[in-house]
Parts: sequence; structure tokens; C-alpha cells
Amino acid sequence: MAASFGPLAQARRDQAVSESDSSLQAWIMAFNVVSAFGLILLSIVFFTALLSPNVKRVSTWYSYMVSWMVFCITPFLVIGHQAPFDPPPSFAPCVLDSALMYAFRPFAAFGTLALILQLYLNVSTRLKRGEVRSELLFMLLVVPPTVYLAIFLWTFILGIADPNAVKLEPEGFYCHLEKSLPSTVNACLVIFATFTALVIEVLIVVLLSRNWRAFRALQRRDEHAVSLSIIIRVSSFAVLPMIGLGLSFATYVPNLVDKIFPPYNLLLAALPAAAALIFGSQTDILNIWMFWRVKRKTKTHLSLTTVGSNSSGMHTP
Repeated sequence: MAASFGPLAQARRDQAVSESDSSLQAWIMAFNVVSAFGLILLSIVFFTALLSPNVKRVSTWYSYMVSWMVFCITPFLVIGHQAPFDPPPSFAPCVLDSALMYAFRPFAAFGTLALILQLYLNVSTRLKRGEVRSELLFMLLVVPPTVYLAIFLWTFILGIADPNAVKLEPEGFYCHLEKSLPSTVNACLVIFATFTALVIEVLIVVLLSRNWRAFRALQRRDEHAVSLSIIIRVSSFAVLPMIGLGLSFATYVPNLVDKIFPPYNLLLAALPAAAALIFGSQTDILNIWMFWRVKRKTKTHLSLTTVGSNSSGMHTP
């Protein structure tokens, strides 16, 4: 009698595997679609700021936006090879995809840190009626892409040197290296940048709370006054990667990785779209696209994401 249950048990196992594969395919499709959506939105915001004479942004803002755009293109290097029954990706796109994935995370983390640090520097120096030193602005501009380039070249060379280590990760979202060192270095860099950004956010809150009257007076008398709205925008977005960081720790727990990894990757894919919506909803960009409305002159305010001729004064309507 026990043997008679064999085919039934096998059928149930096959059905469970099929349902699991279908669920994973749905997660992968959602990951690809959300990544494409984020790339489209970021491109609209990026090129609107780049091409419009009425929208001014600092260089760190462009670096920040590019970091998220880079992440959005990673799924398309291995698309058609992500599902369990798809053919595996070829070596060239897979090793490139893995290097892009490893380099993106510290790039975005340090780009966010540079943006928040520039906000703090501009608020503090404006309150003292000073200017941010050009050397500091140069460092904020150079460090994120330097980190990106270093991680990209390092992981790309690792993959070229050991082709057998270049594999599609088990869930199929993107390629990775079957080596622990790149992930460890990545995690250390991201944790450092994320928590440093969090500390600076706290310093901004303390700075504003201690100098609130002076800050409001500065806004009234100075056309380059720091916009409170941009402080809220940057701070609110900086909190989102903290959620992803928390989920990333859960992926190291063997019993949780299969359950956590798909939503973790979908959250990562949603961050570029969130960045585009948060920073693309600023008044100056919206006014460009709402061309049917009558344009009115408005007072300009200093914001982290715009720059004047001296590269330290920043404006946004």
C-alpha cells in the first residue's frame, strides 16, 4: 500500500516545485519591470535638469542620480536567463553584470552620503555667512565615482581571473561571484556610508533646532536661503536604504534567505523610482513639464541639489 502513494507524493512534490518556480518568476519579472520604471523616471528627471536652463543642480546630485541609473540597467544584461528553466547567461554579460552589481551599492551609498554632507555644510556655512570650501566640494564630487570605479574594476578582474566563480545567483535576479570577500568589502563600505549619513542627518536636526530662528531669518533675507523642503526630501530618502540594509542582514540567515531575498531585491529595485519621485517632484522640474501653466516668477531658495555660479550657492524655486 505504501508503494501506491509513491506517484501521488511525487506529483505533489512536482506541483510544489512548479508553484515555487512560478512564484520566483513573478518576483524576477517584478524586479525587471520596477527597474525599467525607475530607469525611465530617473532619465526624465536627470535629462530635464541637464538640458533645461531653468533647472540648476550641483555635480554631486548628478553623480547621485547616475548611481541609481547604473543599478537599473543591471537586470537587462541577463534578461532571458534569470528563470530556473532559462538557459544560463554567457560569461561576458554575466561577469559585467556582477561587477556592476557589486560597484553600484557603495556608489549609491557614498553618493547619498555626499549629498547629505553637502546639505549639512551649506546649512552650517550659510548660518555663519560663509561659503563651503571648494576643496571639500571637490572631494564630495570625486569620492563616490572613485569608490565605484575601484569596486567595479576589482570585481571585474576577480571574475576574469576565475571564470568558474562567475554565476547567476541562486534566485536568478543577477550575476555574482561565488567568493565571500567582495560581499564582505561591499557590506563594510555600505554600512560605513549609511551610518555616517545617519549621523550627519542627526547633526542637521540638532543644527536646525539650535538655530531655528536664525535659519528662518536667513530664508527671509537671503535669496540663497536653504530650503527646508529639500532637507526633508533628502532626509526622508536617506532612511529608505536603512530598510534595505536591515533586510540584507537577514539574507545571511540560512533559514530566511529564500523568503527574504526576493522582497529584498524588489525593494532595491524600487529605490531608484523613489529617488526619481522624491527629487523629480521639485517645483522647478514640475514647472518644466507643466508647460500649459502660466509661468510666474518666484523667489529662489538654496537647496542641496542646485548650484549657483560659485558652486556653493544653490537655488530652487
